[in-house]
Amino acid sequence: MNTKSIIISVLFVIGAMTMACCSKDTIWEEISYGQEVPSYNNGELPVTVTVHKDRADVTLYKDLTGYMYLDGVLIKKLNKEKKVTLRALTPDTEYHLRITALDGEKVLTKDMTFKTLKSYATVIGWREMDLYGYNEEVVLLVRQMPGGDFLDITCKDQDYSAENFHLRRTDANGKVKWRRQIVAEYASVSEEGNIAAWIYEMAYRVNPETGDVLYKYSRKTDDYLIKGAYACKDGGMVVVGKDIATNQYFFTRLDANGQLIHEKEGDVADELCDVHEMADGSVVAIGRKGEKTIVAITFDAEGNVVGEPSVDSDNRNLDYNFYIKQSIRDKKGNIYFLGHGTVIFGASTLCTIVVKVDVNGKIEWTRTLHHEHEALNSTYIRFIDDEKLCVIYSDKRTYLSFMTTDNELLQDVAFNANYNAVFAWPVNDEYTQFNLYDKYGRIIHIDTEGE
Repeated sequence: MNTKSIIISVLFVIGAMTMACCSKDTIWEEISYGQEVPSYNNGELPVTVTVHKDRADVTLYKDLTGYMYLDGVLIKKLNKEKKVTLRALTPDTEYHLRITALDGEKVLTKDMTFKTLKSYATVIGWREMDLYGYNEEVVLLVRQMPGGDFLDITCKDQDYSAENFHLRRTDANGKVKWRRQIVAEYASVSEEGNIAAWIYEMAYRVNPETGDVLYKYSRKTDDYLIKGAYACKDGGMVVVGKDIATNQYFFTRLDANGQLIHEKEGDVADELCDVHEMADGSVVAIGRKGEKTIVAITFDAEGNVVGEPSVDSDNRNLDYNFYIKQSIRDKKGNIYFLGHGTVIFGASTLCTIVVKVDVNGKIEWTRTLHHEHEALNSTYIRFIDDEKLCVIYSDKRTYLSFMTTDNELLQDVAFNANYNAVFAWPVNDEYTQFNLYDKYGRIIHIDTEGE
């Protein structure tokens, strides 16, 4: 065995020895070529490490056979002049970086420690399921049905003509169960699997087994916006929104045949943005009053207001920027609304907002999810288990926040590229693997554990 082979073997042995007591806490984001060559001598590797608050950039400047270890774990073999960006899963944790490389007959090394302040994740490997034909139809919305099926709304990319909107149900593997042309941009799925879909002028109750429209609703007046709808377990439907002419909310309750039970306007809120049925058959609607106040109103099964509205005010601007995208109910009967609105942090910033309403219809807490210099739109909220929530929101990057139902933030993970995620779920309890459902109907598998 020649000297070069012996040295390479020694490098692998060093890596194997240190891996035995360490865990993988590093991921890869990108590879590009270095531009400037630093000076080096005395056996130090020609490499620079630049630490940022969310990453460490490592640039190797010579065409060397190199090996990179983080806390003793071999994470990459380098064989060309490259720049590699490391993203640590655990923020505010000190990592030891050691890079070794062979320069002819000489071993060069670089040792340092670094910390990152944010938690990041990125694609290492993926699997894709193209459900619609890439770039032909885009997914506007995804909801998961009881049992694991997916309900989504699609439209031909860049063409929002009425005939191009479709509501579709697939199983977890992408097999189509039904697909119907329904002009809707939004939909809700109840805990029982009932479906309501709507656009600003029309709401539909949809048969979950066939996709057929059971009945539909529109107001007699022309000057209104439907903001939310919910298919109740008694076969009826609730529709809420805003009467533009009066600047008041409206609330509509329909029976199982689509006949009007109750239609009400009120000035307690300027608009109602979403509604969800409670376990006892009453419903809670959430909206805004003015530019700072979130309002929750409880209605009984006949559509009458129950008790006093619950309000929550903060330093916000909810004027025309407040949207509720989704709501879910836990096993105790609490309801969690996910939306976004403008919040003032020195300057106005579009942020994701989570509101918890308890079993009595009272707002228990409100959380704002915010990252500096980013306008973050809410996408999806789901339960991980009985006590944990996963919230998806995005701008240039997609973020997943994990929190308890008592408003404790557990972890905030950012994906380093925009995968246009409209739905996501963690694969394991350590939040190191995820599946993203992107706007083109592809399921992308994210593995953040490293190589």
